[in-house]
Amino acid sequence: MIRHTLALALGLTAALPALTASAEEAAADVKATEVEVSDDDALQDDILLVLDLPIVAADARDAGVDEKEIDDVIATAKDSGLSAGTTTNMILVETTTTKDKGKRKGLAVFIRRQIAKGVPPREIAEKIKDREEILEDMTDEERKALDARINELRDLNKRRKKALKEKRKKLRGAGKVISLLAKEDHDRRREELRRRKAELEKARKEHRGAKREHKAAREDLADAREDHREARGDVQEAREKVEAAETPEERAAAAEELRKAREAQKAAAKEHGEAKGERKEAGKEHGKAKKDRRDAKKAHDDAKKGKGPGGKGKGKGKGKKGKKG
Repeated sequence: MIRHTLALALGLTAALPALTASAEEAAADVKATEVEVSDDDALQDDILLVLDLPIVAADARDAGVDEKEIDDVIATAKDSGLSAGTTTNMILVETTTTKDKGKRKGLAVFIRRQIAKGVPPREIAEKIKDREEILEDMTDEERKALDARINELRDLNKRRKKALKEKRKKLRGAGKVISLLAKEDHDRRREELRRRKAELEKARKEHRGAKREHKAAREDLADAREDHREARGDVQEAREKVEAAETPEERAAAAEELRKAREAQKAAAKEHGEAKGERKEAGKEHGKAKKDRRDAKKAHDDAKKGKGPGGKGKGKGKGKKGKKG
């Protein structure tokens, strides 16, 4: 185990002064704390949790965890020097609890206070399950004190990461195998990402097809409109021939021509109406396919990128506009 672990360094009043003690005294205690990593800790690597943080963050937003809370938690953990894997675990617990119990405010405030009190990260994740909703914000004085403590811990966490890296190198050299934490969950998330990518490709293909059909329907409508216009012209011309006929034979021939012209006009009008309906239906299908493609792209982008602190990767599933169908 860790001889003077991060947990002890953060958690015992003997190791660190109370929140009201001077920043200089607290910083001196932190810097004096030795960090030695056990074989058990070094033999478990959370790199997969690190890789999954964007996906986990996206899942948390989908579950109803406030977006700003997620960003604040990531920023706080980063400021404290905690690993992204630890951050992922905390967000995972909040996501599961939100699905079971509903939304709760104050996640970031809760974690900041727990870190400042010296609660080990693993215990913080457990405490998140039963935390009460926090409605009040920290006072300026409390925030200043908490920020000071968190900043002081960054060095300790940095040294712990270095010790962890050296220990793993030594263990690998001795033929030990480093196990990957949460591999099954990681594989499941990657499979979900592949599924969403496949859905996006399918939606894009359907959109391209609907777009082509809509274009063809518009062209058919234009042709039908032109045929209808010409048929009306033929009817008008046949009427003029009937009026101009001088003999019974001419009138009979002109009347027959008028009858046929009217039938052709009627058929053209019918085709024009059908073409209108087909264009309208194709337009609806095109619009639906466009929305499906947009939704699939958002789902894929959320799963792939997530949103991190400081606004990086924050597009709400909206990629750059392009002409790709």
